[in-house]
Amino acid sequence: MGRKLRISPAATIWYVARLRLVDGAPMAIEYLHVPVDLMADLTSDELERGDLYEHLRERHGVQVSEAVQAIEPTVVTRAEADLLDVPELSPALLFERLTCDIRNRPVEYVHSLYRGDRYRIVSRLELGPRTEFQPSGEGHPPGIPPGVFTRDRPVTCSMLGVVHEDL
Repeated sequence: MGRKLRISPAATIWYVARLRLVDGAPMAIEYLHVPVDLMADLTSDELERGDLYEHLRERHGVQVSEAVQAIEPTVVTRAEADLLDVPELSPALLFERLTCDIRNRPVEYVHSLYRGDRYRIVSRLELGPRTEFQPSGEGHPPGIPPGVFTRDRPVTCSMLGVVHEDL
């Protein structure tokens, strides 16, 4: 864990195991790891009623900035199935997340196991403004036949490729 959090292996960390409920039904098992030096006075009551990131910001001056999260399919063990109230080997989603602050210090490592039958992932992708592609006189973009572009007009690009209005 020290390696993931970029701290000494001898450093003390908070290890918190939580059962997440939605409308009283178990949804996920979450394992949270936070360096104690970031929040030495963390209590279980704070974890149950508050937002951890808000707590870090307001009480400890730690402003989270970004997180890298991986999601992969898995199945639950007998012990996990008992906690989540599903049959053993039921589908589940395993989340792993490393969250860093504005100084790029890791502030938490979390791995969570979510029930596969009650979880839906929704992503909002913010795409930057469209950019202009100006083909050079030498060659042409891969996958686009030569002569499609005129040299005096820019072409709008998207994530899927080059879009040209007049073909």
